[in-house]
Amino acid sequence: MIILFSIHLLASICLCYWILELVPFVPETAGGAIIAFFFSITLLWLICYLFSKRYFKLVVQIMYLCKYFVKEFIRSNIRLTKEIITPKINLHPAVVKVPLQLRTDVGVMVLTNISNLTPGTLVVGISDDRKHLFVHTIYLEGGTLETFKKYMRDGLEKRLLNISSLSLSGVEIQTSGGGDSDSITKIKNSNKK
Repeated sequence: MIILFSIHLLASICLCYWILELVPFVPETAGGAIIAFFFSITLLWLICYLFSKRYFKLVVQIMYLCKYFVKEFIRSNIRLTKEIITPKINLHPAVVKVPLQLRTDVGVMVLTNISNLTPGTLVVGISDDRKHLFVHTIYLEGGTLETFKKYMRDGLEKRLLNISSLSLSGVEIQTSGGGDSDSITKIKNSNKK
């Protein structure tokens, strides 16, 4: 998928350059370049649908994730700004142990980084078995721990699970576990059989 995305991006840049050079009604300004780039990336993305429907769906899921993150980012910033401006403090800080459904290192890393970018939440740790995140929040969503866990599970994690299910295409890579020594032992045992 990364190779396909790289090819898609390079082809879009080339098509954008071609549009700017050969199409007379597109202005050669920054705005014209942005419009040409978005047109070319969208056109090539629609053409990719003919060859790889999974890639097409993956891009849609990534767009949903970006939309959700931007919405949460703006909402959190507005909420934090209101908290700073008003004299009354309405903070409900807590450290919550959130169960994880993501099992890949990349998925957990992306969830952690996106959660840290949202104002008011900070991932302070991951359990040793990598099945729980410890999230510090200054606003306990809904006022209860279970509501906050549901908020985390149904928000970013659900969207990341959708993306990982499309990008892995049935091959589940589980990197969390006992480390390299356990993996090497499992490989040796499977080769002996």
